Amino acid sequence: MTGKVVGANGQAVASVPVVVSGKASTNTDASGNFSIANVTTPYDISVVNATSKSAIVYKGLTRTDPTLMFFGSSPGTSHTGKISGKISGGEFTPNQPVTDVTNVAFVSAATTAYAYATANGQFGAMSLSWYGPTATTGSLYAIQFTAGAGGLPVASGYKGYGVRNGIAVNDGSTLTNQFDTLQSVTTSQFTGTVTVPSGYVIGAEAVYARVAPSAVIDLFTDYNATTNLSYYTPGIPGATLLLGASATKTGGGGTAITWRDGLAMGATGVSVSIVTPPELSLPVNAATGVDTTVTFTWTAMTGGAHLVLFLGAGSNPAYYVVTTGTSTTIPNMKPFGLGLPSASAYTWQIYGFGPFSSVDAAAGSAGFITGVSVPLASGDAFFGISASRTFTTAP
Repeated sequence: MTGKVVGANGQAVASVPVVVSGKASTNTDASGNFSIANVTTPYDISVVNATSKSAIVYKGLTRTDPTLMFFGSSPGTSHTGKISGKISGGEFTPNQPVTDVTNVAFVSAATTAYAYATANGQFGAMSLSWYGPTATTGSLYAIQFTAGAGGLPVASGYKGYGVRNGIAVNDGSTLTNQFDTLQSVTTSQFTGTVTVPSGYVIGAEAVYARVAPSAVIDLFTDYNATTNLSYYTPGIPGATLLLGASATKTGGGGTAITWRDGLAMGATGVSVSIVTPPELSLPVNAATGVDTTVTFTWTAMTGGAHLVLFLGAGSNPAYYVVTTGTSTTIPNMKPFGLGLPSASAYTWQIYGFGPFSSVDAAAGSAGFITGVSVPLASGDAFFGISASRTFTTAP
């Protein structure tokens, strides 16, 4: 079995132990790769980082080429840059009407940044941050619309759309006087309904335009959302709509987001079902005497993989478990110097990611973090967070 360990930022994690239950550990190489012979399936596999005091376990894998996303680690060097400039065309004559909004975005394979143009089209320095190569090349997008109640587009409200490709940003550089010229764009109406889980209420609805397979630009967010969808959207050639709808548990606790991707801008009768997030069962809140033999249980997020977080206060170790099951224990990492500390305060919580039919699917080349923010990879996705509970470890 050969695999790779990447951090939460997608970069390779070098020189950390990888352990398959019942076998000697092996360290990742400089590119985050590892190889372990004679692995019997299904298997549990762990990654340990003594420096960051964190460990993660993937349970019940069968694939021979896992990509293990390792929370608690963001390796590599962060690069930064800035872009500023001016948008023209559309309703900039030279100033746009006070009811207009112009969103600006820089999108590359490595990073995305957003800004708003001022009345005369100027947009301030968008701060970029990315990992990997020291330069990133992307496109500058702009969309202009007339806003009504809640800042949402009105009928026939889209006034212009523009894109300028091939903008290269080097680490530490500031690009000024960048420009984009708006061209006319049509307006259509998108309609549908949202179904929320029992005991949850609708939150916000965020609408984006997918202008390329890995590029989305922000259109607007409805913070006074209802379960009835009715929005005006732009007729950008070749673009589709990406819709994110959220719900929160009545009285506080869980949160869930469902993303519908690849929708036609003028689609009607679209149905969006927000998936119920995982909910904690046992142990009860403020439990005491917890050790690595105590079983933690929860209800499943159907169709998703669960990331169970056990987070200690201060410098105490953090433990993570990836499973499609509904129970686990705290991983015993004492052999690696990360034993569960005694008489210590901890919290536990569960993130759900989907759609993943198995831990094998969650350990694919894209990792399992698809739904946590705006999905860059095309496809429907969902994400849920349970409430959190506290416990104290055994004396």
